[in-house]
Amino acid sequence: MKAMKRIIGVALIFTLMTCGTAFAGLKDVRNSLLTTYTQSRLLADTCVNDGDITPNSARGIVFSAGMLELVNKQDGTLHISVDTFAHSVVDDIYQSVFLDMWDESKEKWVQVGHWEFEKTIKEDENLTSYHVGFTVSGCEVNRYYRARAIHLVQWGDDAEGKSTQTDGVLLTDHAV
Repeated sequence: MKAMKRIIGVALIFTLMTCGTAFAGLKDVRNSLLTTYTQSRLLADTCVNDGDITPNSARGIVFSAGMLELVNKQDGTLHISVDTFAHSVVDDIYQSVFLDMWDESKEKWVQVGHWEFEKTIKEDENLTSYHVGFTVSGCEVNRYYRARAIHLVQWGDDAEGKSTQTDGVLLTDHAV
């Protein structure tokens, strides 16, 4: 019986570790998600938007999904939309959004913007989702940009989260 419990325990830990959803205290979850980004590709200049959504395998005990979209408005501005969803009512939903620009000379992404958003159960007693959309101006045109986001849900002392990331979208100030 002890061996069976041990096997089940190891299987449960393995499943939690491989499902892609972080489950721990808020700071631990956020810190672990900061390092989960991958390299983005540069999309064709005719692509005016890109998005990312967490896969079904990333669903957690309470965390349901995270979505991120980056849009070239073709007027020299970018629009970013970020959504976080939970299976049940949570105490807080946090979203961190990062904007990166492709530095062609260094061949790497450089962070040029960062925003933090939070919605609490005090603002919405049925808190299961949170949407934020905003426009970013003042960016260099004819450069590639990508968006990254961290989606976190917290209930009591527990938290779960996931990260999303777009590919690189060329910012223009005219219709492509």
